[in-house]
Amino acid sequence: MHKIKHNIITEEVLKSWNQKFVPDLDYFYFEERPSFLSVKERTTVELSLDLKTSYLPWNISSKASYIGTVSNDEFLGWEKALQKSVLREQIRLNRGYIFELDELRNVIGDISVDVMNDLDSYSINDNGKQLITLQGALWKAFPYHVRTSILLYVADMFVDLDSISISTDLNDVKSEYPTIAYLLNTFGKMNGPNCLGAVLAALNEDEVNQDLILSKWVLTPEFYEELKKRDYMKFNTSSIQQNDVLIWGKDQNTLHSCFVLSNGLVFNKQGQTMFNPYQCVPLADVLNNWKWVQTSGGQLSIYRKK
Repeated sequence: MHKIKHNIITEEVLKSWNQKFVPDLDYFYFEERPSFLSVKERTTVELSLDLKTSYLPWNISSKASYIGTVSNDEFLGWEKALQKSVLREQIRLNRGYIFELDELRNVIGDISVDVMNDLDSYSINDNGKQLITLQGALWKAFPYHVRTSILLYVADMFVDLDSISISTDLNDVKSEYPTIAYLLNTFGKMNGPNCLGAVLAALNEDEVNQDLILSKWVLTPEFYEELKKRDYMKFNTSSIQQNDVLIWGKDQNTLHSCFVLSNGLVFNKQGQTMFNPYQCVPLADVLNNWKWVQTSGGQLSIYRKK
């Protein structure tokens, strides 16, 4: 078992992450149509949530116009010069996670000769810096403990709020909210469940329905419909109470939501990736984290049971 900012990662979760983080089939991006690989126009390729978490498409350069898929065996069959050229293009277009070689060395710690050779073999020189972009064959070549170190490092990047660490406070919340006790300060196995789903899970006492909610990305219309079914309505108040649902919105878009627990704490999920835990955090921290919405013309709405 591991912890990131007081959030638990079980071995079962780690094994799931290990399978999802770097796909078996590589998706390579190109600015120009390559002659050596069949590709599709980027705008025609729909990425799953798992692939979006792997490649972070929102960060990829707008210059990337084509996508080609390559199996690990096919990639390994390419000449080394072609491998390097394609990996260099991924770095130039900012595809996915890009690490400095020294950074990865520090993350991994004790590095065997074989791992060091693999890192050196796949590293790309970019203006004097040695960079690594993860690819299926390289990921599979790493021993499990190396992959674990990298996954924990990436998870830490995603968690910007510390969960509460005082066990008595956490136990009090678990006693008061038994249906979500198992979720508090834990990471999940899958990409997709978002902040809206976390709120609905907190409001739902049926275990089957809760599992269904936490197996998908809850869309905004479903979220508000479920609030309505549970007699939650918007209150014109600035006073926040236990069991309130807080919703940050801007330009008619719902940006974030969390569920208010007792003792100045909230149940919060900051995003929809497997690296975003189900957190029990201080209300003040979440208000501070999302205050940019209000200062940029958005609003915080308070929904309360009638």
